[in-house]
Amino acid sequence: MSIPFVDIAIIGGGPGGLALAQGLKKNGIDTAVFERDPVRADYVQGFRMRIRQRGIDALQANLPPHLYETFLDTLGLAPTENLVLDEQFNRLDDTGRGSAEPEDTHIEKSVSRITLRQILLSGLDDIFQTGKRFERYALQPDGTVIAHFADGSAVRANLLVGADGTGSPVRRQLLPDLTSIDTGVRRLAGKITLKDAERHGISPLLTDFNTHIRPRGGHTLMITSHRVDPAAYARHGLIGTEDPSHRGIPGFHFNNTTSYAWWNTAYDTGELGPDEALEKLDGAALLEALLARVAHWDERILKLIRHTDPSTVAFLKVKSSTPGAIWQTGPVTLLGDAIHAMTYFRALGGNTALYDTGLLVPQIVAARRHGKPQAAAVHDYENAMREHGYEAVRSSLSAMLRNVGAGRPLSAVAAPQ
Repeated sequence: MSIPFVDIAIIGGGPGGLALAQGLKKNGIDTAVFERDPVRADYVQGFRMRIRQRGIDALQANLPPHLYETFLDTLGLAPTENLVLDEQFNRLDDTGRGSAEPEDTHIEKSVSRITLRQILLSGLDDIFQTGKRFERYALQPDGTVIAHFADGSAVRANLLVGADGTGSPVRRQLLPDLTSIDTGVRRLAGKITLKDAERHGISPLLTDFNTHIRPRGGHTLMITSHRVDPAAYARHGLIGTEDPSHRGIPGFHFNNTTSYAWWNTAYDTGELGPDEALEKLDGAALLEALLARVAHWDERILKLIRHTDPSTVAFLKVKSSTPGAIWQTGPVTLLGDAIHAMTYFRALGGNTALYDTGLLVPQIVAARRHGKPQAAAVHDYENAMREHGYEAVRSSLSAMLRNVGAGRPLSAVAAPQ
């Protein structure tokens, strides 16, 4: 049986893989996306993504104009003012824990990851395949590469792009010695609808600002909100509506049409309890564990945590890639979390993956339309991707140490070099 051919094979249907496919399709380049899971229901998918100019620029370059306008029109609103309180609800001066690194954040823009995925999938029905669990690739004498999947199928391509996330099987084969870091930081986050917040008398100081609770003992609780405009959603058909693939999942976490406030906090390993115990707790029990830890805080803050929807709460181990890997360019390359996964501090991960696509698409266009050798195009992409991607990894680790370490060393990670 002959193996089907596609010019650019993309493994992974997250924001990076889909944005890459949109950019290649926009430029008339043959491509296909192979995604393992039919439903995108990882925990992070239920939250918003803070948008940066680098992500906006990549989307503008890769999306057809009507989808880019849809993206802008369906953006949520986030608070534009910051507020710092201590655990007893006293206002503090913002003494500047922020980074001195250049910022390109649009603080008022808040994109639902679910809505973004709906936009990125639009028009890709003929090139997006699910149920394709990548197993391995095989380099061919003619310079092509064959990707093999668990269902026994395969595809041959001129270029294979691993956009398959933090645990990337493509990266494991390409860079078998590259390890990730368990930072030792353990994150809890949760959501409450703004309607429920009002019903329970939650202070507007905790829903109308980017509020940082900075207790004397460290462990900041960050609170912000994501406000949607139902009228804007209604203008775009299925985009911005409830995603039918989440219909069977109980609770509010994957709701895509309701405005909400959300919070997150992080502790060092063991501070909230042993990992093996916390990993077995449901959302309600995790809320109880956090409430026990902060029981001395002001009741106005505790009320927000207490009335959080338990379906939106989970225990996450914060991991990071190890920056610095260099490899010989070939017909296999990497994008996004597959090569530069980072902590959630500074909200760089999703935007950096999108930025990668803004680097890779022009290089492939140069190879396919203007005679640039593919090897040179991919090499130039990889150099640029490593430069900005590894800096983002280091920046997010530094921000984590400032926020969670609070001046003391964490158990599992040293300051990035």
